[in-house]
Amino acid sequence: MRFTFLVILRIILLAAFGDASEDEERLVRDLFRGYNKLIRPVENMTQRVEVSFGLAFVQLINVVWNDYQLRWDEADYGGIGVLRLPPDKVWKPDIVLFNNADGNYEVRYKSNVLIFPNGEILWVPPAIYQSSCKIDVTYFPFDEQTCLMKFGSWTFNGDQVSLKLYNDKPYVDLSDYWKSGTWDIIEVPAYLNVYNSSIPTETDITFSITIRRKTLFYTVNLILPTALISFLCVLVFYLPAEAGEKVTLGISILLSLVVFLLLVSKILPPTSLVLPLIAKYLLFTGPRTHKMPTWIRVVFLKYLPLMLFMRRPKKTRLRWMMEVPGGGGAPGYGAGSPVLGKAHSINFGNSKVDLMELSDIHHPNCKISESPAAPRVRSSLKPSFRQTEP
Repeated sequence: MRFTFLVILRIILLAAFGDASEDEERLVRDLFRGYNKLIRPVENMTQRVEVSFGLAFVQLINVVWNDYQLRWDEADYGGIGVLRLPPDKVWKPDIVLFNNADGNYEVRYKSNVLIFPNGEILWVPPAIYQSSCKIDVTYFPFDEQTCLMKFGSWTFNGDQVSLKLYNDKPYVDLSDYWKSGTWDIIEVPAYLNVYNSSIPTETDITFSITIRRKTLFYTVNLILPTALISFLCVLVFYLPAEAGEKVTLGISILLSLVVFLLLVSKILPPTSLVLPLIAKYLLFTGPRTHKMPTWIRVVFLKYLPLMLFMRRPKKTRLRWMMEVPGGGGAPGYGAGSPVLGKAHSINFGNSKVDLMELSDIHHPNCKISESPAAPRVRSSLKPSFRQTEP
């Protein structure tokens, strides 16, 4: 008895599925009888096709439009509420990414289209887009980037195919977004652009994607090692002057920094529009253009020597030579200075002070105690100055 019941139930199910398949086959045959997928689905050529376009960050795009030729009554076809057909069976709007950087303007996988009884067609193909974007690496690796993705119809104007936001959402759908290990998404607004000034009217949808770089990787693997290696340069000055390890340590530090420089060059995109802030600092900051901040002077000249058990030397004498080509003298001395002038020179022939003793004279701005031999030196130098013809 039980076996007979199972056989009857199986026959009923097969008959039901068979009827459903027959209804679906009959529906497809009736819908596509005389259907031309090359013709825009409008009853009048003056009408426009409204296409809803959306973007979801799960590698999906949502495209919805209506085709009046693909409508049916569910009661006439066994209650069929949706048809799933290959996309090449129906007309599709030719929506592409205008600022494409990949060269392939079509989606990679042609998923089925969903056709509903009211003629509405939903196409949700998975797609991976590569768009051109202006990269600003000024504050790398603490930078933010804003990329634009502009979608629109390639051949139809706004009077034939009109775009609108999918479900009237002015943003990208992030409900199924998989978090990235490199970037954080800040905001992803969407804008519908209507160009009324052009004839005929043009429409497109622009998605603005603002992302921020995650800095943990760069801090641990780039910034901290570079800072520690650079700090080792201080040890070079701590070694004795006659120690041969000074050169070895300096070259080792230089090679280590070169390795990290190669790592940074691989990470940064090749752009000449902007320079990183650290590069601007190293290239255009020098003693002639900028003054050392007070806190750096205090840290490196006051506290750091104490930490390294070093004693800061007293003010050194400024070694200068007058009448050196190129003007290497100290301020207030040498050729062109108000002390001697261009038409003055020093004659060392009758002087008791040689060049090395003269070069050890203190700069006038240095406040030092005068030695007992200073008057004798000045008296011996005074007759040595003679005026010469230029």
